[in-house]
Amino acid sequence: KAASLEKQQELTKACDDLREKMEALELSQMTQEAASVASGREASERQEESEAKERRLAAEVREIEAKLSEATTMKDEVNSELGTHKAASLEKQEELTKVCDDLQDKIKNLEANQTA
Repeated sequence: KAASLEKQQELTKACDDLREKMEALELSQMTQEAASVASGREASERQEESEAKERRLAAEVREIEAKLSEATTMKDEVNSELGTHKAASLEKQEELTKVCDDLQDKIKNLEANQTA
């Protein structure tokens, strides 16, 4: 009977040890699964952050391109106006040169007439 009681205690202890090991393994597995889920969630969050940053940068690029296009259009308009003004200015300059030449000719004629 004592041997049977001893065997029963050994079996009970062995069962308790196995139960503890099984619980430890289950806890370890649950911890790994939770870590995997957390890791997946973190990766998903990083992916979302990366995509949001990418969208912000794309929006900034579009805004910069629009401003560049607007600036280029304004520059072209200014250059066109300057070209028109230059042409008009050159025309005026030629007219003034002709008027000055005519006046100089008249002065020369008047001087020649005075000395004659």
